[in-house]
Amino acid sequence: MAIVSTLFAVVVVAYYILKKYNPIFTFLFSGMIILIFAFYYFGTPIPKAPSRESASFLDVILDSFAFITATFKTQLAGVGLIIMSVAGFAAYMKHINASAKLAFLANKPLGKIKNKYLILSGTFIVGMALKIVISSYAGLLLLLLACIYPVLIALKIRPITAVCVLSLIALDYGPKDGNSINMADMVGQKDNVVGLFLNYQLWVVLAYVAVIAVLIPFYFAWVDKRDRAKGVLCDEVEAPEIIDPKCPTLYILFPWLPVVFLFSAYFLGIKLDVITANFVSIALVFIVEFARHRDARKLGEDMVVILKAMAEIFVSVVSIIIAAGVFAEGIKALGGVRILADAMSALGQEDEFASLAVLVSIAVLSFLVYGFAMIMGSGIAAFNAFGRLAPDIATRLGVAPITLVLPIEIASCLGRAASPIAGGIIALAGFAKVSPMDIIKRTAPLLLIAMFVNILVSFYLAKVEPQIQPQEMTKIEKQLTSIKL
Repeated sequence: MAIVSTLFAVVVVAYYILKKYNPIFTFLFSGMIILIFAFYYFGTPIPKAPSRESASFLDVILDSFAFITATFKTQLAGVGLIIMSVAGFAAYMKHINASAKLAFLANKPLGKIKNKYLILSGTFIVGMALKIVISSYAGLLLLLLACIYPVLIALKIRPITAVCVLSLIALDYGPKDGNSINMADMVGQKDNVVGLFLNYQLWVVLAYVAVIAVLIPFYFAWVDKRDRAKGVLCDEVEAPEIIDPKCPTLYILFPWLPVVFLFSAYFLGIKLDVITANFVSIALVFIVEFARHRDARKLGEDMVVILKAMAEIFVSVVSIIIAAGVFAEGIKALGGVRILADAMSALGQEDEFASLAVLVSIAVLSFLVYGFAMIMGSGIAAFNAFGRLAPDIATRLGVAPITLVLPIEIASCLGRAASPIAGGIIALAGFAKVSPMDIIKRTAPLLLIAMFVNILVSFYLAKVEPQIQPQEMTKIEKQLTSIKL
């Protein structure tokens, strides 16, 4: 019954999201209903609720709301504030044209490449390099549409091909990225984002970049040849004007400041969190901007830009993290995930099947999140709905939580790039005057290959990571329980 009710809850939520119901409301409402159902049917206590000998229906309702309140407090004081500070800094960089200047100058080397399909690979690599400092998927795509897309069109690259390649700049990674910060929090290492990036995330990202960069010239040359044979190559458009953003060239260094501070602190053994790194960076840029404009009022206006961006990211991202966390807790309360995890754990106890259990868990969870991200058009919503289930499964399999959470995080990004309702894909389609599905159909094979690369590299990391001994599992489970929502 636990497995049936778990699957039923997931299917129902997926159905309403497909029907375009607001995902924040859907996750919050369904999570609360599931928690109440699990309390009465399975006897699962409401998380963080006071222990009672008996509880009336009103007590259960109030305990459910109290859990939601506690979740808001925890996330706003932790991961939520970190992500909001990142968004504020990113908005400020956009406001002063620093990020646009960086993207504009990054396309300079592309014009020196003669083979247009190699130019596409170069564009992909440049875009993925910029992703470490411009963490927003849609935000980076809009910058590339303004700065690099015109260059590609001027070099006689088809608009549909150009936007397809841009859509593949999909992975969220790096120490100042919201998904990375969230991932670190899920595995109980929110103060070690840089370490997790260097030891785990970096290898999956490098594998993805290497494989896709090699495939792009061959694949899109074949796609163009196929379209020519079908007579659908008549999509020439006028090349947009390439605009050099108005700000000093020195400003291209500013988007890198938080990353430089975080890496420097990590290697020097200095404790520095992401929030402090962002605010210190903002303060330094404020000083430069004041020296440049000699206008203190402008700094006040800039602060409003930062605060508005922090408010907007709360609505679009942080609130989804909170709501998806409530839903994930409800799914845990039903017990189906625990039963499946125990079954996989039992399989993993046999030496000959231990590796198979880990591989199957990585693959199933990754494709589940990939599918939900396609449906939602949001990677962070899918990641938070199912990513918080992964640490429990990982500890039962005897592997470090990060080795199971990491492939889910990557899968959520790839699923978003495969979604015709994702904001970034819609923006690309609008620029190229094509349907979002035209982009998805062309990039789907490469995204599926990327999924297999993600699973294989993550499985390799799970194999080389020291295994968790049974006597250590109880301790780790207690630590994970203490950081749950």
